[in-house]
Amino acid sequence: MSFPLYEQSLLESWRLLASADPGARVVEDQDAVTMSHSHPLLRNAILRSPAGLARIREVFGDRHHALWVRQPGAGLEAAGYERDEHTVPMVLDLDGWAGTPTVPVRSVAPIEVARHSGVEIAMPPAYGFATGQWESWALTMMTGAVANISFVTTRDEFQRRGLGRAVMTHLLLDAQQRGARHAALQSSPAGVRLYHGLGFRDVGLWQEWVPAGGVPAG
Repeated sequence: MSFPLYEQSLLESWRLLASADPGARVVEDQDAVTMSHSHPLLRNAILRSPAGLARIREVFGDRHHALWVRQPGAGLEAAGYERDEHTVPMVLDLDGWAGTPTVPVRSVAPIEVARHSGVEIAMPPAYGFATGQWESWALTMMTGAVANISFVTTRDEFQRRGLGRAVMTHLLLDAQQRGARHAALQSSPAGVRLYHGLGFRDVGLWQEWVPAGGVPAG
């Protein structure tokens, strides 16, 4: 399991999300990857080399976007950015993986997962899962043999009750049945313990940057 496997799944998930938005586009080259999208929270870029920064700024202009780099110590303040959150890319080998959900989890429409996550967007083919009253939920997009997991959320008042683990367990079992050999996601610091407990392993680190001082969201 490696970062390239994770990154390939990530980029394919971006392409799937872009396919549902007429104005969205994913462009990849050796210096940068950009995903333009009508929703501000889905405007993302990966900076692979300093030469890619000019293209990223050209794509997004003064619109909000997040810029991801794998070198957390690399400062982008001089380019007009400020540090945002950092996330941990993770991969799980599903061959032989086993688990049992501890509470009932149901399949739900992907668009409902997006809405409960505060992202009103059209969704590509995907698989949504949630507990009975939407205490916890998550989404899977199949990217070849890798199940890419996103929108993982447990409402604050229902934390530490095993609900997120139940949703993830149900999701991973479903992915196995669909032929996935691996699962991939990126975790916030708060989610690392949950994912490690399920067998995920770290394969890198992202530092996210956003334009300093804020820019128009549209």
